[in-house]
Amino acid sequence: MKNKTLESGFNRREFLNFGARAASSAGILATMGGLQSALAATADTGGYKALVCLFMAGGNNGFNTIVPTTAAGYATYQKSRTTLALSQSSLLALNGTASDGYSYGMHPNCPELRNLFNTGKMAILGNVGPLVQPTTAAQAAVGSVLLPLQLFSHSDQQTAWWTSIANKPERFGWAGRIADLYANQGYRSQLSMNINVGGANYWQEGQVANPYVLGTGGAPTLLSTTDNFYRGGLRRLAAQDLLNQATGNANLMVSEFASIETNAASKVGIVNSALNAAGSVLTQFPAFPGDNGLGAQFRAVANCIKARSLLGDSRQIFFVRLGGFDTHNNELGGQANLLNMVSKNVAAFWAAMGEIGLQNNVTLFSASDFGRSLGSNGDGSDHAWGNHHFILGGAVNPGYYGRMPSLAIGGPDDMGAGRVVPTTSTDQYAATLAKWFGVPDADLTSVFPNLANFPTRTLGFL
Repeated sequence: MKNKTLESGFNRREFLNFGARAASSAGILATMGGLQSALAATADTGGYKALVCLFMAGGNNGFNTIVPTTAAGYATYQKSRTTLALSQSSLLALNGTASDGYSYGMHPNCPELRNLFNTGKMAILGNVGPLVQPTTAAQAAVGSVLLPLQLFSHSDQQTAWWTSIANKPERFGWAGRIADLYANQGYRSQLSMNINVGGANYWQEGQVANPYVLGTGGAPTLLSTTDNFYRGGLRRLAAQDLLNQATGNANLMVSEFASIETNAASKVGIVNSALNAAGSVLTQFPAFPGDNGLGAQFRAVANCIKARSLLGDSRQIFFVRLGGFDTHNNELGGQANLLNMVSKNVAAFWAAMGEIGLQNNVTLFSASDFGRSLGSNGDGSDHAWGNHHFILGGAVNPGYYGRMPSLAIGGPDDMGAGRVVPTTSTDQYAATLAKWFGVPDADLTSVFPNLANFPTRTLGFL
């Protein structure tokens, strides 16, 4: 039997995670003084800015999303990818050349993304992934430098992306640490800086600042305190009585749980009233079979941004997710369908931001577990490391960033088995986004502890 306390699916595992966070909050609060004393400048809260993470869960094959079209580059790609190689004529030409001097094309199912890039709204970041320090393929092959924990594992590499601390277990993400930094400087979110639409993630978990879970239909309703139908409302009355007794309880876990429940219940009306008053965006978001409600997630984000002034927050960070990218088989067909969903929904979201006049204030970026191996296993590819990603927004400096890798199996960027070693770290990627968002340059290493290991802190795409 499923155990739910929220209509959106707040399940037993999430409940236990909530409780563990509450139980540890006393020690966490004591650590925040050190962070505050380290702050050297005031985070920017002027105007309105939002970050939106599109997480492609499972490990998107970036080397079939962005493909070299120059003859020499395509020949290497085709030789490595064999049965997975896209035809050169099918690729959608992208403007300009990358770091290797090659021209590139986009997957044929991404015409909307291609148009956004070619019209100067998008940047492409080549070969990025979790790193502890700058690492070559030769160093990675023999383990002569510190490497991310549990390379090629879905759960571990998702966590490395979300936390941007690849060399040790970490439960708090860099979006959560940004929210903590702002909170320590006196910024008070009316709802929450981090708003989760796409499902549970460590990226938005802070030490003191918790994310708000927003359903695709609005604020999730707490059944325990609103259900008047079960036994004539007796369950609701009993739940409310227990919460009243728990408030201020000497047991920290009990009192924190009561505080979280009470706070969530109070925000249901506030959030839904603001969303209703602002009204839904008129832009239509497409829906596809098996798309995990991606269009509905993007619409919920767009509506929340539209209601920003009523919600009262000048900084918001959103998470949306599309699964299915673990393409060990049927990669050509499976990825084509998924990228079609991504391309059309990202374009719709961009149009919605234009509708409400906020394209310059919102930056959307892609992320994924890892890239995939260069070679084919016959019908798909396997877990690897470096990957290509894109950044969209009115503040984006368009073009190519990072260093494009060699796509030769056994080449200078292959650590073995066709696994390309990243030439840009997720720390640098995320720090560039965070600096645009308003995190002072002096505080970037508080949010990204390993950033100091890299000679270039930010990448210039914003």
